[in-house]
Amino acid sequence: MPTRLTMVLILALLVSGVLGAQSVRAPDSELRRDLDRLARGELVAGLPGPDGVTEGPRTIAAGTLVRGAVVSRGPVDVSGTVDGTVVSLAGNVRVHRGGVVTGDAIAVGGQVLADSGRVAGEMRSMGALPTLFTSAATAAEPRSPMRATLDAAQLVAGVFAVILIIAIGVLLFAGPKLDEVVGTLERRFGRAFWMGILGQLLILPALAVLCLALALTIIGVLLIPFAIVAYAIAVAGLVTLGFLAVARLVGGALFPGNGATPRARALGGTAAGVAIFFALWMVAALLVSAPVASTVIRSAALAATWAAGTLGLGAAILSRAGTHRRVASGNRPMELAAWQTPTPITGVVAARRPVASSKEAV
Repeated sequence: MPTRLTMVLILALLVSGVLGAQSVRAPDSELRRDLDRLARGELVAGLPGPDGVTEGPRTIAAGTLVRGAVVSRGPVDVSGTVDGTVVSLAGNVRVHRGGVVTGDAIAVGGQVLADSGRVAGEMRSMGALPTLFTSAATAAEPRSPMRATLDAAQLVAGVFAVILIIAIGVLLFAGPKLDEVVGTLERRFGRAFWMGILGQLLILPALAVLCLALALTIIGVLLIPFAIVAYAIAVAGLVTLGFLAVARLVGGALFPGNGATPRARALGGTAAGVAIFFALWMVAALLVSAPVASTVIRSAALAATWAAGTLGLGAAILSRAGTHRRVASGNRPMELAAWQTPTPITGVVAARRPVASSKEAV
């Protein structure tokens, strides 16, 4: 029984010690934050740490010289000389006759009163400590190189996953349209590139013309916001469809996938092409701790992505988003006059047209 009682007493002492340490640390950390806010917000230099702050009132007696800042959590009465700044965090700062403060006199939650005393610096009275709007950003610990690399790699992997999901959706629901854009790229590669550059240059002018056309009517003015959103979605759709077509063309050339079904080849080629383009971005992300190498590789990745987007946009425009199959196939339709009809090769031959007789029967 005494052993158990001894253990309980020891445990109680340990708990009280931990609580006491926490109660001491909490005010110290709060006081440290207050001093930091005062030093940075009011540009007060030479402030002591939490251990140098007086709890409660403080008096500098006449004939006394104090070197350094005087900070107190209570009113401060100066009758002697303070070679520094005097700060009261909760009360007044009173400089009596014969008192001298060579620095500033600051009162938080009180006033600075100079009763025939002398303050060489500024006298400032504040209702509260200044608020530091950048304190959260400053207090945040800088990221380590490993953490920065992981964050960049996660960002690239996330974008790759999103593009891959979009590619699967396009293959499932718009596979024929993607095939037409790929066919346009194969047969009109150079024209698709220049058409893509022209399309990029005309994106904003076309939007301006659309808005001006809608602004001519009252109903059109109301539709301008919706038209802008629809236009942006359409442009993004064309660019995405074209990029996936370029990725499928590149991936299919490197990984033909012989023996697989057409859908499996399309999916494998698209995934491989997207992975090839994102490989450069991943390398740049892994080298983020080496700024020069990362910048060079990121520039190469940006150039490759821009070229793919430009080619794809031009092919999507030429194929009308994959709906103009004759352009993709490279065949032009044979136009017939209105009176012409194709002559059948097999089957019933065309009947001879009746010819008017030159002589009338008698």
